[in-house]
Amino acid sequence: MVKNSNSGVEGASGYTFQRCCVVHLLFDEFENLKPVDYFVCVEHHEDFLFAFLDKDGSLQKVDTYQAKKSRDDWKIDQDFCEIIGKITLVGKELINDKHHKTNYYKHTLNFLTNRNILLKSKNEKDKKQQSEKIQISNKSVGFSNLHETIQENIKSKLVNGEKADFQQLENVSFNFIDLPQSYKGWKRILVGLSTEIFGDDINDHEAIVTTLMKLLQDIELTYNNKNLVLLADTNKRLSKNKIDSTFNMFVESKKSFDFWRAYADELSRKLKIKLPIKRRAKELLENCFDFFKDIQQVEYRKIYRYVEEHLDIDEKHSNEADCIVEIYQTYINIYQPRLENYMVAFAVIAAYVETRGMHV
Repeated sequence: MVKNSNSGVEGASGYTFQRCCVVHLLFDEFENLKPVDYFVCVEHHEDFLFAFLDKDGSLQKVDTYQAKKSRDDWKIDQDFCEIIGKITLVGKELINDKHHKTNYYKHTLNFLTNRNILLKSKNEKDKKQQSEKIQISNKSVGFSNLHETIQENIKSKLVNGEKADFQQLENVSFNFIDLPQSYKGWKRILVGLSTEIFGDDINDHEAIVTTLMKLLQDIELTYNNKNLVLLADTNKRLSKNKIDSTFNMFVESKKSFDFWRAYADELSRKLKIKLPIKRRAKELLENCFDFFKDIQQVEYRKIYRYVEEHLDIDEKHSNEADCIVEIYQTYINIYQPRLENYMVAFAVIAAYVETRGMHV
């Protein structure tokens, strides 16, 4: 019985169930993830994992996830136990992984699904059958917290050794994630979570979800170094810094567009920005924040540094637009950039808003 599928529209869109789960957890754990250093891997040891580092870059904790969508609820049958067995073997792989670990390192091995999980003990005569249901109102239960008879029922369907590692069962957890069955439903939920977290600080919540999906897809499709699955392989990581800079880019883009709307007429006149370009302001400003982070966009990064380093110009003006105009004109005169003048103008505006911490 095949319970999982990533074919069709969801695969083509980049919205696979596994990636949706990662983004859901990034939003759901947003506040908890803020103060810690971590990275995400996709299709690396497991469907995906979150690895948490100490200040020296050593592994403190790894949370792995086998993410399965299903048409039916889960129960203790051969299919389910085969998955659990494979999950326990991931624990063994993590122990053997050569990445430096702290003395207090630990890991969790999570089975994650959007359907109910009904775990029962064997149905025996004259014995009460124990049960545990993992669902929307009871989202996570560790193997060690299950009734002993339920544990034994699961073990009875596992083959200790090559197909399962019984010592790792104590690290296994069964988890429910509140995601519907369809790609459209996933998208709606994730956009809603982004809206809850960022609210009016971001213009386009769908775009931030799509961007995160693309970042996850990029690392998923990156080949393992020398075909070895190693947590130290930085090419297979989506780092906290990259995730945070993505969030920040969308926040700063919103600030810059709000600033532009407040000063659009004055800046258009003084910077000689014509109507067809003026109408593309949102797109052009958003592009700037992408380019500032792209090491191949030398000119944009140069503009950013110039704006950042010339705070002294602010002292000469009482009007934000006048300040931007002087920075723009000075940069043009000194460097004579190969970019179109309007592209330089929007780069200056975007850099100005970010480096000055503008709130309009």
